[in-house]
Amino acid sequence: MSEGNRKEVIKKMSDLLRSGAIMLDQSCPLCRTPLFKLKSGEVVCPIHGTVKVVKSESEAVSVTTSAVLDELEKFIAYRIYQVLAKIKAVDEVNIEDIEVLNKLLDSLERTRRIKKL
Repeated sequence: MSEGNRKEVIKKMSDLLRSGAIMLDQSCPLCRTPLFKLKSGEVVCPIHGTVKVVKSESEAVSVTTSAVLDELEKFIAYRIYQVLAKIKAVDEVNIEDIEVLNKLLDSLERTRRIKKL
């Protein structure tokens, strides 16, 4: 972590404490930064935002799977946006772009269906 990023994280931690958050004895599983409990009861990482505290391995797998599916959904949506931007830029639609869009939309639909399970 660069010195600038480190100072920014320390500032966020200070702001959390000033706002009444409590520093917990647990750390973020992604970055090992201390976690904070807000007055609302929500647990947050100063770097990653809201985190879920799990008590069992199966709960950890469920939370991790959910997070991966969320990221996948964002990625697919972004790729759809990129293909549409390409089509708009050239003001022409070709069969390859349509095929890519269809595959991306199928993937997005599957991802959303899996998330509902």
